[in-house]
Amino acid sequence: MKKSDIWNFWAGKYDKLWVQKYSLTPTRNYIIKVVSEIYEKYNSNYNEKIKILDLGSGPGELIGEISDKFKNVEITGVDFSEKMLEISKKRNPKAKHIKMDVAELQNLKDKYNIIICTHSFPYYKEPEKVMKELFRLLEDDGIIYIGFASGDNLYDKFALGFVKITTGSANYPSDQNFRRLSQPYFKVEKLKIIKEKYFMPRIAIYSLKKVRV
Repeated sequence: MKKSDIWNFWAGKYDKLWVQKYSLTPTRNYIIKVVSEIYEKYNSNYNEKIKILDLGSGPGELIGEISDKFKNVEITGVDFSEKMLEISKKRNPKAKHIKMDVAELQNLKDKYNIIICTHSFPYYKEPEKVMKELFRLLEDDGIIYIGFASGDNLYDKFALGFVKITTGSANYPSDQNFRRLSQPYFKVEKLKIIKEKYFMPRIAIYSLKKVRV
């Protein structure tokens, strides 16, 4: 079974998954919070709309929340699941949607003030290549938020083993491994750890700024 088939299967059920309460919703809440903190600065500095890229946007839950809260934004959702995008298009008709695998990011030509990637990074087969492309796509003064369930300790790895049963193979990086991946292109401005319940693996959300070259 192709990986896109797995996510096409889950697309219509995504809103009702149990991980919404303890993982996906807390992640979105934090992203909205940090975007709010920088929104006024961007809004005052840009005559044009603030451009946001949501990589691995799924059925568009985060796109909808951002669009409702921030009015001066142009948001693009990228996902490789056609079913996920179908749902997002109905939910967010004003947003731009692109069906694309992350392996094809070189085909994106726009630059973005904010790039968001939540819970899809562990599924990327070539994360080093993705980092390089994100560096190219980000405006020099822009910011990236990358969040994922962290494989930073034995319990996290054990718990995430059950997730792989339903979503397919994934590589959940430790903090050390993620910093190694990002270091050539980005510096970590902030790391937020979310752990809603003791039985949940930790969620690590990194705020990244470009390394000056």
